[in-house]
Amino acid sequence: MPWGLRAATSRRFPAPAGQAADAAHAERLSVYLTDLLRPYELGPPAPMPGGQSYGEMAAALLPAEPVDALVLAYDIPDVAPGRATATYLSHLCPGGPMAFAVSDQGRAGAHTALRLLHDYARSGTYERSLLVVAEQSALPYDPGVPVEVPAEHCAVALLLGLSTMEAAVPRIHTQVARADVPALLGDLGPGTVVLGGHLADLDVKADAVVHADPAQPMTGGWEALAAVDGPVTLVDYDPALRYLCVSSFG
Repeated sequence: MPWGLRAATSRRFPAPAGQAADAAHAERLSVYLTDLLRPYELGPPAPMPGGQSYGEMAAALLPAEPVDALVLAYDIPDVAPGRATATYLSHLCPGGPMAFAVSDQGRAGAHTALRLLHDYARSGTYERSLLVVAEQSALPYDPGVPVEVPAEHCAVALLLGLSTMEAAVPRIHTQVARADVPALLGDLGPGTVVLGGHLADLDVKADAVVHADPAQPMTGGWEALAAVDGPVTLVDYDPALRYLCVSSFG
């Protein structure tokens, strides 16, 4: 049986993390961010009362069965930057998996993480794995460049292993102009196509087309994918970093 998608779950978190209401944590976070921002002359950070913790969000989505590897993919930093979140999740997750995080790649981060897990499984190691894609909606400073901040806290977990929903190797194209997206996609095959937030006007041939929530830059496409039954392809485009990503199952 091939390696692929076994199950996918998603959840939005309307409440902030418990740490967000902790005055001592807020003070330490302010000092930490101030020190990081000073060399870039970006000014002091704003309070972060509504932030979420990726450790708390991902913990709510951990599977009951053991896994060999766990990867957390995110873009927006969370309310607990001092925590080694992947290590923390490895401690909580059944199987005590090897764990790490992928970030600083915009929307491509989750596709990169999936590609790494695919390569691990193909090599015969870490066949049972979990991909967690998460984003939280509080950014306590101006990064100095345009950035899309999600509207809500959201996390999606993909349980991967031996499955009839075989995972293709994710395609990640760099330096892609928006006008070049259709030519690079080619034939996406049968099944459902999920289009990321910046691809709402894209004309594709598929059994069904689902549009991701554009207010959730990182998780919107994966959240929509988790609700699809049968073969599915997710197409993401990051206009700031000019990445085009395609991940397919089944």
